[in-house]
Amino acid sequence: MMHFRSRRMSDLVTAVCLPTTLVLYLHLLVISPGEPPSSAGPPSVSAPLSLPSSPGLSPVPSSSGHNVRQPPSSASPSPQGPPLRNYVPLPASSSYSPTTSVRVPPPLNISGSGHQDLVLVTTLLRCGTTTLSSLLRALRKTNNFTLVADPPRKAELVHIPSMKVQKMIAERVFDLKEPSAVMQTFSFINYTRLGYAPTPLQVSLIRDPVERAISWFYHYRAPFSLVERHNRFPETKLPTRAYLKKDLESCLRDRNDAECRYVPGRQTLGHTIEFFCGHTSDCTTFGDEEALRKAKATVESSFAVVGVLEDMNKTLAVLEHYVPRFFSGATKAYYDRIHGNQLLTNQNFYKPRVETHAREFLRRNFSVELEFYNFCRQRLDQQYRALQLDIST
Repeated sequence: MMHFRSRRMSDLVTAVCLPTTLVLYLHLLVISPGEPPSSAGPPSVSAPLSLPSSPGLSPVPSSSGHNVRQPPSSASPSPQGPPLRNYVPLPASSSYSPTTSVRVPPPLNISGSGHQDLVLVTTLLRCGTTTLSSLLRALRKTNNFTLVADPPRKAELVHIPSMKVQKMIAERVFDLKEPSAVMQTFSFINYTRLGYAPTPLQVSLIRDPVERAISWFYHYRAPFSLVERHNRFPETKLPTRAYLKKDLESCLRDRNDAECRYVPGRQTLGHTIEFFCGHTSDCTTFGDEEALRKAKATVESSFAVVGVLEDMNKTLAVLEHYVPRFFSGATKAYYDRIHGNQLLTNQNFYKPRVETHAREFLRRNFSVELEFYNFCRQRLDQQYRALQLDIST
């Protein structure tokens, strides 16, 4: 039987932090006009999301003069503190040039078969999207590419069962004439089946699915998130006080509360596996074994790199060397300009400590999701080890 803490000092937090957040947010608008961090609605909805009438990928000028659009709203904090203990720095004396591809063969390295001037970055809610966006913004001038991203939406576009819409997206992607990094929020589209070759290089970033679920629960209730959402979509009603005060433990105790129910076999749009499985009906089913099989196959055949937020150092090293056209200098840029910056990593400092029992309770239903997460983490580790071997020879 689970024993969760029953109360938080939410009244005090709300009374003190919400006004403070409003002031800070106005301050950010003054110092960084036109580029506030984005926030969108929850990924799990009762019906498939429809594509907006103009889902185009054409870049528009930013306030800095570069071609870029606002990043998608799926964002999460990057690990802070010293470098990870399992990270082994690459040899500094190597003659390897980061502008050339590594010699690691397939299936660990599929970058050589992709479109070298087009990379698609699949973004997941609360999986480091703001960090990735900030990194690409920092690298675009040095590496000479354009950053293109979806505009913020009330709810994320994930599931697109219509082949007509998929073809329309593909046409807009391949209409880009210059080297481009495209940040997209929807599930994997098989461009080969749509008749496009070579296919774009594809990368993504995931995190522990249980931590992702917890992060989303509290991010949607964070004062800064409420302000951003209301600023972007003024017609959206603010949540009730009871909703804002609810903690994860209380949600899990209530069997009638659907917000925290991750039930295998039910449709749950926006779970991690769906982004790599595709747009068939089984891909939207939470905990589906066939969806897991498809997602693993897609990662191996179509994704140059699937990074892991908990292994950020390895992720940066692999991105930098397997996709150097866009990520050359990624590690230095990350630690010089992004690491430790709460605005550029979209950290939720309002998130309270979550009881261990709550995490373990959630983990019981995430077995299939965790298998996929561990699969991606193992592949990243193998890519990193192969990279060390390659550049040391």
